[in-house]
This record gives sequence, structure tokens and C-alpha cells, in this order.
Amino acid sequence: MFKFDKYTLPYHITNMIFYVFTLAVIGFIYVYIFYPPLSDVATQEFFATFGLREFGGLFFFLLLIITPLLVLFGAVHHFYRIITYRKSGRTAAE
Repeated sequence: MFKFDKYTLPYHITNMIFYVFTLAVIGFIYVYIFYPPLSDVATQEFFATFGLREFGGLFFFLLLIITPLLVLFGAVHHFYRIITYRKSGRTAAE
């Protein structure tokens, strides 16, 4: 993503910061843009008949849930790599 060699400490630090910032922006967008219309529409009458439009809405909602989870996974992965950097028992010959 950035111009560092892969598997170096600056690579993981900058990517973790990028993922945390992206997660904050996604959270801001979800709370102030996506949540108000969803809270108005998602009533029991909306789910009374499940058709193609409801399936499209459900698929869109799943994408809204999966995207921040993947970004969170990336941030946790880079945070784990920062913590465990150079703590491996491997030698250079391996």
C-alpha cells in the first residue's frame, strides 16, 4: 500500500494507521448517512413480504456489515504484526 518493504515495522505501522483512519471514516459515514434512512424504513411491515427488493436490501445491508469487519481485520492483523515483530525464533538460514 505504501512505499515500504513488506514485512518491515514501518510498513505495518502505516498500514495499521491507515486502516484505523478508514474504519473511523466508515463509522462516521454509517452513523450519519446510512443509519437514519435504515431506521425509518426497517419496520415490521417492510419485512412482512420478502421479495426481490427486500433481497437486494438485505444484500446491501450485508455489504454494509462485512466491509468494516474486513477493515477491522486488517487493522488487527497489522497491530498483531507490530507486537510480534522480530519475536520469531527463526534464524536467517530458515
